[in-house]
Amino acid sequence: MIQSNKQNVIKRSLLSLANRFTTLQIRVKLIIIIGLIFICLTSVFSFIIIHNGKRILNERLTQTCNLSLRHVSQSIKDELLFYYNTESHPQDISTHLGTIREAILKIMGENIDGLSYAGVIDRQGTIIAHSDLDLINTTITDKDIVLFSTMAETFVREKDEVIEYIYPIYALKTTNDRTFLGTALIGFSKVTVLSPINQAKRMIIATFFSITVLSLGLIFYVARRMTRQIDALVEGVRRISNGNLQTKIPIISNDELGGLAGEFNTMVVHLREKLQMQKFVSKLTVQMIQKRSDMPELTSGGERRTATLLFSDIRSFSAMTERLGAEEIVKLINIYLTLQAKIVEECGGIVDKFMGDQIMAIFIGDNQADIALNAAVEIQRSIRELNKRRDRKSEVVLTVGVGLHTGPVVMGNMGSKNRLDYTVIGDVVNLASRLCALAKPGQIIIPAEMIPKLNGEYTTIRLNSVKVKGRTLPVDMYEIDYDHAIIL
Repeated sequence: MIQSNKQNVIKRSLLSLANRFTTLQIRVKLIIIIGLIFICLTSVFSFIIIHNGKRILNERLTQTCNLSLRHVSQSIKDELLFYYNTESHPQDISTHLGTIREAILKIMGENIDGLSYAGVIDRQGTIIAHSDLDLINTTITDKDIVLFSTMAETFVREKDEVIEYIYPIYALKTTNDRTFLGTALIGFSKVTVLSPINQAKRMIIATFFSITVLSLGLIFYVARRMTRQIDALVEGVRRISNGNLQTKIPIISNDELGGLAGEFNTMVVHLREKLQMQKFVSKLTVQMIQKRSDMPELTSGGERRTATLLFSDIRSFSAMTERLGAEEIVKLINIYLTLQAKIVEECGGIVDKFMGDQIMAIFIGDNQADIALNAAVEIQRSIRELNKRRDRKSEVVLTVGVGLHTGPVVMGNMGSKNRLDYTVIGDVVNLASRLCALAKPGQIIIPAEMIPKLNGEYTTIRLNSVKVKGRTLPVDMYEIDYDHAIIL
């Protein structure tokens, strides 16, 4: 149970770290990942270098010691044989011991770096020669006596602060028979022997930290340069989401991110173009395209709908164009068209198209006839107020006539394969247009057949019936007296 709880805690901790890591900036993630990879690789390489250096140094030291010990053993082997000769006189033994001790002192006199001591031990375990005179004639431990007498080759061991090399000395009787004479040993200071390794360690560690700092700085620079393009893209997307289509992302790099920034700028240009093009297309058309966006190709076709059409036309405008310049004409007409379009859209209608100085608007849905008539009344009243202000400034004023009708229409894509127009056609459209043409300045005309479809109470003035193109019988029509109208 305790082990399971520990595992759960570890899992939660790892998940928490993973979640925190995912929330970091890309720049920080790159620095952490590349930095960790670099540190791990450098650590492995450093460990391999130090380990191999230590191994090579130990091998070289062992070779040197073997050569020295063999040289000593060869020089004192005969002296040891005489030393063990029971027929020798004491003075002869002293002479042989002196020769052995001179060989040891000779080794010490070579000033080998790190050499701490040297000595010779007979086969009974007595130290017969040593660089430390106080140890002469002392006896080694029984364990070492057994160990030394059974050695076949150089034995290396660490003893306190010394690395000791022990070499067995044998005298050959025959090819397969040899006599153990004793051991020669030398000791090297660990501090001195390991000094090159420790120095190399310090140098590698210092180099490691220096390279790490420089590498992290380089990684930070590269990561920052890489993510600058990403930051610019993020900022550009944020501005686009806020509706700023004038955004242009600087291209910082020539890699894939730079290519993405270039494509993003192209996309923004297309969005601007699309937004500008939408101003030349009716909202009805835009809605149709959005509904059919999954279709591979838009084709001609339509459907029957009930709609109310509103036509508004500026009066006496053709005569006025003769005394106004082109720029003044466009500016003047746009003032009146903008006012009318705004009212239509505020009332829930759709401006289908501008035809010179004429507006065609469509109203669809519940109470569409009343809403369209309210829009027509608001148009006439607003234009009258606008003209009063312009007249006080001695500016040119315009008036409009409005015609409406409601009923069944055909709504759909009209035109050729390469050029379509989403609009409405039918007798209702034609009659509304004809009534607009008959309307005088400031007048709103509707056909008699539209009155039953109105829910409000309106003051109307019956007009003379007129014969219009497309109908065999005269059309009864009424004028809306919007100054006395009660619009519910």
